Amino acid sequence: MIFKVRALLMAIILLVSHVPLNTAFASNNASIEASITQEIKDNSKTFDPEKVGNRLNEKGEELFSAVQSGSNFYIYLALGIFLILLIGGLFYKKLLSVAFLLLLLSIIGYLIINFWPQIFDGVMSILNWLFEDKGGANSETSLGV
Repeated sequence: MIFKVRALLMAIILLVSHVPLNTAFASNNASIEASITQEIKDNSKTFDPEKVGNRLNEKGEELFSAVQSGSNFYIYLALGIFLILLIGGLFYKKLLSVAFLLLLLSIIGYLIINFWPQIFDGVMSILNWLFEDKGGANSETSLGV
């Protein structure tokens, strides 16, 4: 009981001790907001969407290459866990189904990591074909003439 009261008092003291920090930050907040709005106004005059798009594309490619470089570690780790679950399946039969489910999911994940651009291009081409005016669901069927 005494421990609970001490813990409650410590929590109250901790919460009350942060109140002066919040008021100090609030007094500086107005000057920070003014400088931020001024910076936004200055940067909006020189905004170039193509430059931002190119930078985002470069960062995306860099991130994708980092993910692909870790794909070998991913598959080795997944196979290691699969083997551990397989050995555990000798004693507990439910672990066998979990092991093979993990193997299936890890293979799908490995394929997605390594072949994402091809998968994305394939899905986009199918969607373009379906919603195109010339083909897909909007086309008229001919009678073989």
